[in-house]
Amino acid sequence: MGTDTELDAMIGQPVYLIRQMVDIKLRNNSVISEHYKHVDGTSFAAPIVTSIVAQMLEANPTLTPQKIKHILIDTAKRLPAIEVDRQGWGVVNPAAAVKLAYAFRKD
Repeated sequence: MGTDTELDAMIGQPVYLIRQMVDIKLRNNSVISEHYKHVDGTSFAAPIVTSIVAQMLEANPTLTPQKIKHILIDTAKRLPAIEVDRQGWGVVNPAAAVKLAYAFRKD
């Protein structure tokens, strides 16, 4: 209680009505499934990219910040039908970035 006023107002209502309210809230808040939610923006992108960089450094601890940036840019995929101004270099490609980072290892 106290988290969502609309759901709090449903206390005492029939279960089917509560389920309908939850379903509406899930759709309106871009919840895809129990474990996934559609989100966007830099505040959410930063931890995702940071986790990719951590994996890249695990694959190749000698990478410089400049090399990491270039790998991320080179492996990003541009989205068709989306203006460049809205997507920057495109969508990060974690597997390709880590693979390329590993390829630059000097063993």
